[in-house]
Amino acid sequence: MAIELEPKTEAARVHKNAFVHTAPGTIAGRYMRRFWQPVYRSEDLVAGDAKPVRIMSQDFTLYRDEDGVAHAVGFRCSHRGAQLSVGFVEGNCIRCFYHGWVFDPKGHVVERPSEKSRATPNLNIDGYPTEEYLGLIFVYFGEVEPPPMWRFKAMEREGVRDVTVDVMPANYFFSLENSALHFSFVHRDLMEEKGIAGTPEVRIEDTPWGHTAYSRWPNDAKENVAHKIMPNVGYIVPRAINMAKGVSHSLHVSFRVPIDDESHVTYRVTLIPVTGEDAQKVLARRSASFYDRSVIPVLAEQVLAGTLRLRDIKDRTHIEAVEDYVAQVAQGPVTTREDEHLASSDVAEAHFRKLWRRELTALAEGKPLTEWHLTDELEPQ
Repeated sequence: MAIELEPKTEAARVHKNAFVHTAPGTIAGRYMRRFWQPVYRSEDLVAGDAKPVRIMSQDFTLYRDEDGVAHAVGFRCSHRGAQLSVGFVEGNCIRCFYHGWVFDPKGHVVERPSEKSRATPNLNIDGYPTEEYLGLIFVYFGEVEPPPMWRFKAMEREGVRDVTVDVMPANYFFSLENSALHFSFVHRDLMEEKGIAGTPEVRIEDTPWGHTAYSRWPNDAKENVAHKIMPNVGYIVPRAINMAKGVSHSLHVSFRVPIDDESHVTYRVTLIPVTGEDAQKVLARRSASFYDRSVIPVLAEQVLAGTLRLRDIKDRTHIEAVEDYVAQVAQGPVTTREDEHLASSDVAEAHFRKLWRRELTALAEGKPLTEWHLTDELEPQ
């Protein structure tokens, strides 16, 4: 049975697939910009360095000042349009490489070496609020005052923490919708190793942060829990990690951030909350290949090109990530969304899209938006 995503009684102010387009001026782009978005891994930006970054089809400059504080400003100098990221970081400002104009963290022109007259306000560029959390640099691009940034108490515990960055040539919503149903097929070898067979039953609950999906396989007593935090955050509560002594659990929070309509980046923070000897055992089991995620797109693109089969690399490190890459990129460009046919088993996807359409319709009509918030129920005990 097909699922109705666009009820006839609902105001047709927003196209049913509007959420895939996030460029400036789009309704989904306006909505996404009301939330803090990660744009870089903290460890990859050293003091005194500047980087060009593209998020939601918009370019800007990210730099870390001499005191170690990250800032985000417009992409180009307001003088002659030179790219600011090739310039010089001085104090907490950035100087244009071309003619030396200097901009502070708010984007204000504070120096024009060859000009004696005072700079007028229309020479300023954009400056964006910036914070760092869980090893990521977050920027707020919205037109209204920034909300409090999400805080995940369980992820702040001591333990073995990994922060990964994966770029994929697929729309960010393809990745957001990578729900439990795909495991039985995309990750079939992994499921067989765990002795899990069949397809899961999925139920959805509305929550103060978005929705929570509960999935259970026919021969598995454990119910898996996955939270979707509006608009583009996934939070997975514990999976068991076998340890020499007892069992620990890993948690991960992921942010799917559009680069443009045809590509996105996933920022994922994973935590195994163990310390001391147990932490050393986790680290000791990791080979150099564990930290090399560059192999993921290389292998996946070979599979998509037909020069490699997934069964030939099922024992490779990051095989799960390779399989997800293949599944999401194989869907093609966003235009394929016009020809898809959701079924009754796609309950999680249908529900999440309805949340999105409800919020985008409210934004388009100037109505109040849902004030999403995290509660203690979200955190694993």
